[in-house]
Amino acid sequence: MAETDRGTEPAGEAQWRAGTQSRPDRVAPPGTGDVRGAQLRRTLSLVTIAWMFGSVWLTATSGAPLTLFARGLRASAFEFGLLSALPFIASLLSLPASLAIDRTGSRKKIFLWGLYLQRFMWFPIALAPVLIVQRFGIAAAGASMGLFLVLVFVMHAGQAIGGPAWVSWMADIVPDRSRGKYFSRRRQWGILSAIPAAFIAGWLLDNLYEAGEPSNYLTTLWWCAGIFMAAAVFGVVDIAMFHAVPEVRAAPRHHEPLRAIFAQPLRDPQFLWFAGFVATLVFAISFMGQFVTLYFIDKLRITSVQTQLILLVAPMLAQLAVLPVWGHAADRMGNKPVLAIASLGLVPVGLGWCFVNGQMLWLGYVLSAAGAALWAGVEVANFNVVLEMAGTADADDPEQQGGSNYVAVNSVIINLAGCFGGLASGALAQGLRTWQWEVGMLGLGTFTFYEILFLTSGVLRLLAAAVFLPHLHEPQARPTHEALRFMTANIYNNLFSAVLLPLRMMGLRR
Repeated sequence: MAETDRGTEPAGEAQWRAGTQSRPDRVAPPGTGDVRGAQLRRTLSLVTIAWMFGSVWLTATSGAPLTLFARGLRASAFEFGLLSALPFIASLLSLPASLAIDRTGSRKKIFLWGLYLQRFMWFPIALAPVLIVQRFGIAAAGASMGLFLVLVFVMHAGQAIGGPAWVSWMADIVPDRSRGKYFSRRRQWGILSAIPAAFIAGWLLDNLYEAGEPSNYLTTLWWCAGIFMAAAVFGVVDIAMFHAVPEVRAAPRHHEPLRAIFAQPLRDPQFLWFAGFVATLVFAISFMGQFVTLYFIDKLRITSVQTQLILLVAPMLAQLAVLPVWGHAADRMGNKPVLAIASLGLVPVGLGWCFVNGQMLWLGYVLSAAGAALWAGVEVANFNVVLEMAGTADADDPEQQGGSNYVAVNSVIINLAGCFGGLASGALAQGLRTWQWEVGMLGLGTFTFYEILFLTSGVLRLLAAAVFLPHLHEPQARPTHEALRFMTANIYNNLFSAVLLPLRMMGLRR
């Protein structure tokens, strides 16, 4: 599902902001004074072009190819849940990685080692399980799936190690005044290469083997493996281009003990209410994970191209359209109304997946795009709230001072919630794998464990908004209905401008 996608792009928005703004105690190293003028422009262009290759890698290793590969290895329902939890589990390694970065200052080296590991791991991920199955037959599928999960974890660990180094490094290269504009443009260029990558991967899987034949599982595995290895080449090119990016070394500095990092936020009642909201919502979102893709492939039996378009292309286009609106609304209306609108909007999105079937496939496009658009609002407001809690270093009372502790603890909570959500959904799906119920009303057909997961996710989303969010205090925030009107007007104006743009261009030409 779009709202659960955790791309391994080093320039993740939350991670980027956390590395650049969340340390009021940070002694800034030499900034862009070392990279200026023409060299700075070349560097920024290089980083953008690199991500156009990286975006191909990320897209081609997500969605239908990954799910079909695990399905070909006879993954159980619990193993699909574990596959969703692995990125969250591996992300916990980012905390010790940050300690190493602080103490050594070798950001470029740590980034290259971590991200090369991540990209090169896709070659053994693709080849090792398939070779085992080909050599020993389908009876070895269980061992192959276990090896696959271990290799995927190591791959995610490479991102957890190298990602924080990339964030800190880029913070000293990209000028403060143009960061938002630059990274928005960079994401746009990445989408240009990601959309054809998603379509081509789906087309290959649809046209080069017959997915419906169980006897053809080895062919399925080999074609997925080929897509993974081709994508890995693009991913390696992405990282290799950073050799030409100037290194701005950071001076080694002392880091707080882990006990001190966790103590202060966990004594803050406002942070605890907010952490409960975020943890419940992330748990609910990650509860679906790989199961939406499996739902399309296994139960609805739609084509891989359709799966890619629904789960990858539609969400990317939706996020591209709404990200500026969420940011503007959070600045003008406050974070609490944005969280309320986004989290309550995610409730019918989760429940709506129960109504998606072969005759209402269009609803899948709507829900996937809406889920991604609403989740973008949660991410924007979530980060702003954490920054406000962390940015009180000027307070007179030392006990009220924030700092990077809040960002670190918030990250740990999100990753633990995502981890437990993936494991819980896998256990529930495994226990209900043979259960069925003919509903026969309200347009609902046969209920299986998929629909139970969707319903549970929707209920948990509602609990997050109804139980925890009312306790979050933001005196300057505007009422939720006023924020909704403000956002509606902004979206209407943006769409109206987009529709009139071709006419304006024609007028200019005349």
